[in-house]
Amino acid sequence: MARRIRGATRITRRDAAIGGAVASVALAQAISAPALLAATTAPLKIGVLNTFSGPSASTGVWNFNGVEVYLDQVNHRLAGRQVEILKEDDQFNPQIGLEKMRRFVESDGVDLVTGIQGSNIALAVLNYVKQSKAFLLVSGAGTDALTWERVPYMFRSSLSSWQLCHPFAEWIYDHLAKEIVLVSEDYAGGRDVAREIRESYVAKGGKIVKEIYVPTTVTDYSPYLTLVRSLAPKVVYNFSTGGAHAIRFVQQWGQSGIGAKLCGFAGFVDASTIEQQGRAALGVLSASIYTDGIDSAINKRFVADYHAKTKEHPNLFSDYGYVSMQVIDETLKATDGDASNKDKLAEAMANVRFEALRGPFRFDKVTHTPVQNVYICEEREKDGAFYTAVIDTKKDVQAPPTRNG
Repeated sequence: MARRIRGATRITRRDAAIGGAVASVALAQAISAPALLAATTAPLKIGVLNTFSGPSASTGVWNFNGVEVYLDQVNHRLAGRQVEILKEDDQFNPQIGLEKMRRFVESDGVDLVTGIQGSNIALAVLNYVKQSKAFLLVSGAGTDALTWERVPYMFRSSLSSWQLCHPFAEWIYDHLAKEIVLVSEDYAGGRDVAREIRESYVAKGGKIVKEIYVPTTVTDYSPYLTLVRSLAPKVVYNFSTGGAHAIRFVQQWGQSGIGAKLCGFAGFVDASTIEQQGRAALGVLSASIYTDGIDSAINKRFVADYHAKTKEHPNLFSDYGYVSMQVIDETLKATDGDASNKDKLAEAMANVRFEALRGPFRFDKVTHTPVQNVYICEEREKDGAFYTAVIDTKKDVQAPPTRNG
């Protein structure tokens, strides 16, 4: 208490301590409030790293189209913050991808990075992400190596290879054949997919007749298709990176005269490829987390907005980009727009739950990979138009937390 002596105010030791504490709090608030305000009102800088050139360029373009459609819908604001997008091309080259990641973090000062379609790129930047503690939301690469890492500031909003391969391999065994041939592109992602199909299929009781690996630079698949024909399989499972690779493989498959049932990974045949693949795509089966025919209000709006912007139909890669922005938006809403505290940002991201284009979305809090529906799809024709039919749904598919389940 202040006591007046001779018209002056005398401050006791206790009063000074209390006043000092109050002043310290006030000073801290005066300093932190503008800092927090600045952090939540300044533009949010997002680095988008993806493949925008070379044979796999279309996958990066489709992904980025999805990003732009979401930002258009929210007036380029996430949780009220204006968004600044910095875009870099990894050229499907691991070394270039690592250089671009370093640039985002060390020179551009981005708040977080998203994108990365190629699993080879994701693996190339992994150690740097750990060391630099960069915040990374992978919106493509499916390699299971990311599933079983424990990186606090790394999440994946797309899928894991296991998540699609395990239920589909079992479905193929139950519904199609007890023996299959595997054909895959020869790089990290392709090897991942082949391994997950093989292990799940063999565990079910099936037999892999042969595994065939194709360089990512190949444009003429005829030697490999000739080998497949000589094996006379009932079912062939193929992994292509999507886009030009998938289009060429299916076109040449149709010309090969192979009578087997053709199956593939998500994006192998979909709304963006089937017109060029033509009738060879009819009857092809795939497992995916998204088709443009999903009957929900959010997806119908997305399909319409995407077509209006690009004059194309959206596909899996488009969903990847859109959902990545949705994840960031929902995360920032939980942090009042603040992306400066990575621990709080990671905690908020781990807890997001929402209705995505593909269906219900949430993260596995251990693996930071989504728990989501997997759709078994078949390409069909109706009234002269091709479309993707969902013939079975596996709900809430969750990748195991460790390599051995």
